[in-house]
Amino acid sequence: MAVEGKVAKVLGNSEIVLNRGRTDGVRTGMVFEVYSPDGEEVWDPDTGETLGTVEDIKAQAEVTEVKERLSVARLRQNAQSPFGAVDIGEMQQNLQRMFGQMFGDDVRVQGFGTGSPDDPDLESMLGGPLQDLSKVQVGDAAREVKRR
Repeated sequence: MAVEGKVAKVLGNSEIVLNRGRTDGVRTGMVFEVYSPDGEEVWDPDTGETLGTVEDIKAQAEVTEVKERLSVARLRQNAQSPFGAVDIGEMQQNLQRMFGQMFGDDVRVQGFGTGSPDDPDLESMLGGPLQDLSKVQVGDAAREVKRR
């Protein structure tokens, strides 16, 4: 059975700490997928209605150190893009389309907090700073990737 756990801490050097260790069967060299436990909501581009959620794999991490109740794993670089499966241009286009439907076509998605004070931007419309959900965070789920 695959080992499952959560991200307990994000270290500054592209490493994470998992809340599973030797007592849970974790060994050096094991690979884990890190994903959002709630999934990512999918919207219909025609109607703007939600279609449900899909699992959003944020990263893979290889275990480099194992202790009794925790393990340290190094995040692997994603070859597609440093921002995950979607590049910034595509992300901005999708946000523009979604917020155009929600707030009207005159609203423009800009660099967060970089526009003039008179122009509405995403952060001001939503009432505060945005959290980058593509990054690995404490509480994200992790599960062992079984090798074939």
